[in-house]
Amino acid sequence: MLVTRCPHCQTRFRVTPSQLELREGMVRCGACRELFNGHEQLESSADQSAGHSTVYTEVTETTTTEDINGRMTLVDFGSLRAAKPSPPSTMQHELDALSKAITDLQSKPWETTQEAELTSEPPPMVATTPTPLFVEEARKREQSANSWKWLLWLGIPFLFIALLLQLGYFFRADIAARSPEAGRYLRAICTRVGCQVRLPEHIDLISLESSQLQPVSDHPGQFVLTALIRNQANTVQAWPSIELQLKTDVGQILVRKVFSPINYLNPNEVKKGIAARAEQEIQINFELSGEFPGGFSTSLFYQ
Repeated sequence: MLVTRCPHCQTRFRVTPSQLELREGMVRCGACRELFNGHEQLESSADQSAGHSTVYTEVTETTTTEDINGRMTLVDFGSLRAAKPSPPSTMQHELDALSKAITDLQSKPWETTQEAELTSEPPPMVATTPTPLFVEEARKREQSANSWKWLLWLGIPFLFIALLLQLGYFFRADIAARSPEAGRYLRAICTRVGCQVRLPEHIDLISLESSQLQPVSDHPGQFVLTALIRNQANTVQAWPSIELQLKTDVGQILVRKVFSPINYLNPNEVKKGIAARAEQEIQINFELSGEFPGGFSTSLFYQ
């Protein structure tokens, strides 16, 4: 056994050469918790016998931890207890062991961490093989395809909603004619956005079944046009305008007159429109100067 002294608190400890050689002699004092080099603080036999009546026994518990630099390992000595000085024979044995430890240290000097790092060989370089061009192009195509895929997933629902809104706007009149409930919602929306929901106007589904032009008796220059208008659609339709052309006997146009629905119906009837699969006879009175024309023709249209 060897005896080393803590230079900070002067506490003495019993240690073995194997403990000192374990971590280059660096130990931690169990009394003041300071670090010191156990080799440098070893006491000779003269120091041990000169005026020291008390020493500490060997450590009862040791643990090892690393400092923040990772360059040394610390020995933490645990609980210690007082003991009497060892007999002279044991002291001579400890001096022999100390001398042997010093000789071993001198014959095998420890190299520092920095020197070890400088002399260590660099890690082998790993050769990397360049990626073929066709592999890179395939990866780019795959990334582009994934981008388009996400764009379609996000864009298709948006386009579908936009298409529904567009169809609802252009066919709002037919939708309102077929579904009064939907018509109320469409009119409320149009009130906010500034559009109108009118009655459907499909001129190909409105026909003029018959027309007749006659002068009014006892009223020279006044005529009456009688026409039968028929709605062939399955929904209500707006009333059309009527065009009247007065011609000569040879077919030359003399006068052209246009009558809007308000000219032959009252406002309430105009607002309701002509019912689905229905027909109605109308009469239009007007004045015309000159002689009675040789012929006439009528047609329907929407303004």
